[in-house]
Amino acid sequence: MQRRIGYEIREIQQMIHQKMEQFRHEDGYELTLVQTRTICFLIANQDHDVFQRDLEKELRIRRSTASEILNVLERDDYLRRIPASHDARLKKLVLTEKALMVDHQMNENIDRMEALLSRSISPEDQEHFFSVLDQIKKNLE
Repeated sequence: MQRRIGYEIREIQQMIHQKMEQFRHEDGYELTLVQTRTICFLIANQDHDVFQRDLEKELRIRRSTASEILNVLERDDYLRRIPASHDARLKKLVLTEKALMVDHQMNENIDRMEALLSRSISPEDQEHFFSVLDQIKKNLE
């Protein structure tokens, strides 16, 4: 059977997700992968206001999905939605102290996954891999 790029990418994505879930359970870590990605995005963008639409664009998700993620993070006290000063309809996403306290553990799990993924792959092969991924992304734009 001929190998298909889309199928292989999907299979790797599933494997990464399963391994991250394994790490999460081993560490007693409560945040899911998408919740972790959300908090990491907000931490990386603390220097300016971030709104739900920014998260939707970054994670390439629908409004309803973003709302669900944010509702759970707000319920579990990882973030607050605060009305923007210039438009009360917009809600600025602000991390709580609880979210900032798990930053270290999130980064450890991400680093652990990166080390696992890149193990035994030469820097040259990694560079080539990223070049091919960039081409695939460009094809999909």
